[in-house]
Amino acid sequence: MLAEVAGHVYAQPGPGWGDGNGPWNGGAGWWLIFPALFWLLVLSSLGYLIYRRSPTRSARGVAERVLAERFARGEISEEELKQRRAVLRR
Repeated sequence: MLAEVAGHVYAQPGPGWGDGNGPWNGGAGWWLIFPALFWLLVLSSLGYLIYRRSPTRSARGVAERVLAERFARGEISEEELKQRRAVLRR
């Protein structure tokens, strides 16, 4: 596109390109940050799910539930419950 200003002809950039001073022409801009944040979120979520489903964590959760049930039935004391939980969580 050409534009005439005060007798001079200037080339105009195409639609959507701006004049080089805006956010679209000054560098990488936000379009680099959002994909990186997206993949960081996806990989973090995947890592968390793998961690939550690990056999060690599942076994520990089952053992803690059994301890809680035994405490609720009065089979073990509160002190014993705390000691055994501390051992499990190490």
